[in-house]
Amino acid sequence: MAAEKISRLDPLGRHLVKARELAEKEGVSQELKGEIDRIAELILARDEYCDKITSAPSEELKNLIDETHKHPWDKVHEEGKTTWKISPIIMSGNLEVQFLKSVVSMAKAKRVLELGLFTGCAALALAEALPDDGVLYSCEFDPYLVDLARNLIDKSPHGKKVKIQHGPAAEGIKALAEKKETFDVIFIDADKVNYENYYKMIFELGLLAPGGVIIVDNALMGGYPYSLENPMNRPGGPAIAKFNDMIRGQDNVHRVLLPIRDGVMLIRRKEDMGP
Repeated sequence: MAAEKISRLDPLGRHLVKARELAEKEGVSQELKGEIDRIAELILARDEYCDKITSAPSEELKNLIDETHKHPWDKVHEEGKTTWKISPIIMSGNLEVQFLKSVVSMAKAKRVLELGLFTGCAALALAEALPDDGVLYSCEFDPYLVDLARNLIDKSPHGKKVKIQHGPAAEGIKALAEKKETFDVIFIDADKVNYENYYKMIFELGLLAPGGVIIVDNALMGGYPYSLENPMNRPGGPAIAKFNDMIRGQDNVHRVLLPIRDGVMLIRRKEDMGP
């Protein structure tokens, strides 16, 4: 059934599956069952269509995405090589990173900061949009991911633009601030419970350059902020909802929340948005 192919992290998928099961149990008409199935089919078709129309990844980026999906994540976790159980579902994917790449290109950015590297999908895509003298700093706390991402990113000629900082994101932010580094684009995609802390540190320590933009990933976090449903009782959803409410209450920034994958928010200083 098409509904079962929609991510169970999405409340829409969960409820479509439940609606289909209830329709079967209660013996409703085939026409109504067909309409439920058609809704799920159209959701999947829309996502597939967006993927098809979006620019294809470079050969190196496609290889990185493929290698991430093929990687034996369960095995490496069982062997104690990763600090947490990892699923490739957390990778940004081509649709989202092509959007991020467009933002970096339109901003004519030369310096990018990424909080949360994973295997380097977003980092490589963003590096591809940077000029030859551009640089992207990425903070990643898991040593296994640092080594894996470094290996995958270095297969691209753009890998030389990516500098990986091993350690907690907060420590990376402080270290860069001490060096008086500033960034045209900052991509927040680390541990969700600390988004608010990272955001405040970015402004308090002056990391966002004039005219810069902050991109926040997972701003819809499994649908929790608008559904308040948290079947697996994960802390990320409530943390993101709290972060979004904090941003909404700020008068000095302009923000837009887009329903791309798990939600992407763009944040800029109001003074940078024109008169």
